[in-house]
Amino acid sequence: MNNQINSFNIRVYGLILESGSILLSKELIKGEEVFKFPGGGLEYGEGLIDGLNREFVEEMGQRIYNVKHYYTTDFFQRSSFKLTDQLLSIYYTGKLKHRVVNKINKPKKDQPVFIWEKLETLNEVKFKFPIDQLIIKKLKN
Repeated sequence: MNNQINSFNIRVYGLILESGSILLSKELIKGEEVFKFPGGGLEYGEGLIDGLNREFVEEMGQRIYNVKHYYTTDFFQRSSFKLTDQLLSIYYTGKLKHRVVNKINKPKKDQPVFIWEKLETLNEVKFKFPIDQLIIKKLKN
C-alpha cells in the first residue's frame, strides 16, 4: 500500500467507433493540448453510466447509447495532476445518435475539439495518459 495516496479519482470514458475510426477529444489541460477519449470524472452520488452521460452531454450535447463495458483499470495508476490520488478509469463502448459538430477549431478551457481518427493509423504515443495508451493498444489487437 502506498501511504502517499489518500483518495481515488474515478474516471469514465466513451469509446465511439464508427467505420474504422474512433472519436478523440482534444482538450486544453493545464495549458497543454492533450488527446484523450471523451469523458471525465465521476461526481459524488453518480452511477458510472450516469456520469458518462453527463460528461457526453456537457462535452457534445448528446447522450451515449448502446453502452457496453470495455475495460476497467486493473493496475495502480497515480494521477498526473494530483499526486495523492489513485486513478480508477472505466471505459465503455457506445454509439451517438448525431454526428459531433465542433463549434471551435482549437480547444479552450472546458471546450474540447472532437476528431475522428482512423484506428489503424492511430499511435498510442499521441496520448499523454498511460491508461489511454493501453486502450489504444487493446483496440488495435
